[in-house]
Formats: sequence, structure tokens, C-alpha cells
Amino acid sequence: MGVDELAEELYALSPGEFTAARDRAAAAAPRGERGAIRALRRPSLAAWAVNLLTREDRSRVTSLLRLGEELRALHRRPADAGRMRELAGRRRQLVAALSRRAGQLTADAGRPVSDAVLREVEDTLRAALADPGAARALAAGRLTKALPAPAGFGAEPVAPEVTGDGEATVHELRPPSREAAPGRAPAGRDAGRRSGGSGRKRAEGRGGGAAPGAGEARRASVTDLGEHARAQERAGRERRERARGARAAAEELARAAADSEDGASSAEQTLEEARGRLEQARAEVSGLAEELRRAKRSLSAAERAERAARAPADRARQEAGRNRRRAEEARAEAERLARERPGGRRGGRRPGTSP
Repeated sequence: MGVDELAEELYALSPGEFTAARDRAAAAAPRGERGAIRALRRPSLAAWAVNLLTREDRSRVTSLLRLGEELRALHRRPADAGRMRELAGRRRQLVAALSRRAGQLTADAGRPVSDAVLREVEDTLRAALADPGAARALAAGRLTKALPAPAGFGAEPVAPEVTGDGEATVHELRPPSREAAPGRAPAGRDAGRRSGGSGRKRAEGRGGGAAPGAGEARRASVTDLGEHARAQERAGRERRERARGARAAAEELARAAADSEDGASSAEQTLEEARGRLEQARAEVSGLAEELRRAKRSLSAAERAERAARAPADRARQEAGRNRRRAEEARAEAERLARERPGGRRGGRRPGTSP
């Protein structure tokens, strides 16, 4: 089984089962695939609910994605207002129906989720309606986090970052940047003109003509405005750099938090397994202790029986010894009597016979 097929099976599991199943699969996989398997991230409850919805109710999820394509197309060009209202109504109904279905599926799977989690499910569905990248991530069925809802359907979409483990991180959908209206000069230029005009009026009011040094004053004012604009630009660049740094730090912390969650889940699973082994060992020890008690009782009974049988056995041995001696004495007497002749003579040669 390849990594993709394994990921399909893992992301169908509940978050509580994910980490242990992933670690077992990584341990059993070929060496070259272990890193990719261990990189698969455990889904949050909301992400798992959406993945489950994608697998179990594919037809309605497909309807949602097609509705999102049509809505995005209408927002890109002038559209019929009546058609837009119709699609917006369908969007609300479909999101609500899919959210309820996700709640039913999680409950049927033995892990009902809270209303807060279902709100994250709805946010993810709305993100898929507004953003094609979010739609692709949802259709893959391997989300690890809920997607943020767009700030507005007409917002400018930012494609999600899809990682190797199927995770899609969608930034907040931002409205298009507001450009300067045609024919309107930038604020700095307007300020310069206003400053120059007021300077001229003041100069004319003081003597009916150009005051001495008025040109130098205007040039100094323009220079100051230019310096101010450049300072504002530098400050803007610094703010953007700080914002990028803060976003990078936040993403790094989020990855570290996800790793910590996976580590905690793995540790909890290991703890549960150790507790199970401990209970089993305790049961075995209890059984062995009972067997030992029974064996000790049997040993005590056998010792008592041995002691009780020892004296009769000794007496029987002694009696047997006495009987053996009597028997030997009786045999000896019988032999002696057999060698003697009648009249008290011993058996031997008769008188007058040769040997």
C-alpha cells in the first residue's frame, strides 16, 4: 500500500485513533516511506467532520463545489441580481444542510461534536464556496484544520497552501486594495499644492507681490513633504516586514503546536497501552498468587500426611525386619533338622561300607 492509499485510510479515522494508527503504519512501512507517513498530521475535530462529510456525502459536497464555481463566475462579471439572490439562498440552505449532516455522521461514528465545531465546519464550507484553492483542499478529504470563512464573498481569494500531508491553510480572504480614483492626485501632492497656494496667498497679502525668499520657502516645503513621504514609505515597509515576520512566527508556532499535539496524543496512547499491560500483569500476579496459596495448602496437607504415615511405616519396617529374622532362623533350623538322622544321628556313611 502506497502513502496516498494509506493517507486515505488514516484520514477516515477519528482524531483519537489517527496518531496510533499512523505510527503503527510508519513502523511497518518500508524505510523510504516512513518519513512521509510520520509527516501526516492529525486532523482537528472540525477537519475530521468535513473529511467524513466529503467521503460519506460526496454528491451534496459536489453540488456545493459547483455552486461555488457559479457564484465566483457571477462575481467576476456583471450579473443578474435576481440570479445572485437565488444562488445566495441556495448557498445558505446547502451550508446548513451539510453542517447538520456532518453532525449526524460524527455522532454515527461514535464521536459527536459540539456546536462550536459545527460552526467551524460551516466556515470551512463557506471558504470552499469563495476560494477555488479551499474547494480543492476540501474535495481531497485530507484537511487537518478548519478553514477560515471569507470576510465577504466578493473578497479577493488567496489560494490555500496545501502541504504534502493534504493540509490546506487558507489565509483570510482580503478585499481588493483600494486604488486612487482617476484624476485624483496622491495625498502628498495635494498637500504640496495646498501648501504652495497658501504660501503664495500669504505672500501676496503682505505686499501685493512676491515676498523675498518665497521661492526658497516653497522649495523647502516641497522638500519637507518629500522627506515626509519617504519616511512614511519606510515606515510602511518596516510595518510590512514586521507583519511578515509575525506571520512566519505564528505559522512556526502553529506547526510546533501541531507537533506537540501529535506528540501528546502519541504519549497518551502509549500511556493507555502501558496501563493495559499493567492491569494484565496485575491480573496475572493475582492469579499466580492464588495458585501459590493453593500449592502451599497442598504442600502443608502433604507434609501432614507424610508425618502421619511415618510412624506406621517405621513400625511396619521393624515388624518386617523381625519377621525376616524369624524366617531366617526357621530356615536354618529346618536345614539343621534335615541333616540329622532319626535317633539323633547325623546323616553320613553306614558302618562297613566303603566310601
